[in-house]
Amino acid sequence: MPPPNRPPVRLIVNADDLGISEPINDGIFLAHRLGLVTSASIMPVGKAFDHALERLADVPHLDIGIHLTLVAEEPLIRGNTTLVNGGNRFPKDIGAFLMAYLTGGIRLRDIHREWTAQIEKALDRGIAVTHMDSHQHVHVLPGIADITRELADRYGIPFVRMPSEPFKGYMLQDLHSIRRLVGEMVLKTFCLMIPRNGTLQRRGCMPRFLGFFFGGRLDSEGLKRILASTVPGETYELMCHPGFSPKEPEYRQWNYRHEGELMTLASPRLRCELEANGIHLCRFWDLITDVQRIPHATT
Repeated sequence: MPPPNRPPVRLIVNADDLGISEPINDGIFLAHRLGLVTSASIMPVGKAFDHALERLADVPHLDIGIHLTLVAEEPLIRGNTTLVNGGNRFPKDIGAFLMAYLTGGIRLRDIHREWTAQIEKALDRGIAVTHMDSHQHVHVLPGIADITRELADRYGIPFVRMPSEPFKGYMLQDLHSIRRLVGEMVLKTFCLMIPRNGTLQRRGCMPRFLGFFFGGRLDSEGLKRILASTVPGETYELMCHPGFSPKEPEYRQWNYRHEGELMTLASPRLRCELEANGIHLCRFWDLITDVQRIPHATT
């Protein structure tokens, strides 16, 4: 038990990729009903967006944010756009996207149009959007971060993920660990380039970010290490990827351990253990003092 006067850690457990695949949707909802997941980010361009939407009424206490997308899926805006390849799809992976973006092959105005359409699709379907992040974290790239800020301001979205995870000693393990650390260093650099006095940095007292290092591979041991690094009185967002194994080969090739994360996170026992140890699960909604900032919000 924690000391009686120690302030609790507040933890938002956010599942990315809701709407990308039906088995992943089902796993996210199960991890919410039984275990730790308190929030999810939905992909308006996902093949299983409608499947997820049909089930949201069954999970009224699950926060929903928008998972903005520019990689691998089909865009909402067709024609006269630099965001697609010959097959009417976004670049196949983050490497292909970065190559196109950094060499001037993608127009910022096309990103603005596409993301506007993605946000409005979610709002038009009645989703009370509490937060915003993106597939492969592209929303913090130079130039794109300005679009992210402008859209968050326009639509009154209180929280925008800043994917800058603190370095910890356990991150030095093997070759995979080094690759993840390099990726995190790049993300951290992009986050540092965003002005501290800008609305993207200061909006809504954004929780500290956790989970990139164990992305797609979060297990019980990794979760213990993450939670041991938290500071009493602080609020954190833990990114995760629970789900049943997707049927689609393009998602299987990520080599994410969706079902392993699901087993870790869909645990009523672990939920009770966290509460007993001073870690309180919460939602982005719990951090909002003015619900009128959320479009289409209902109470």
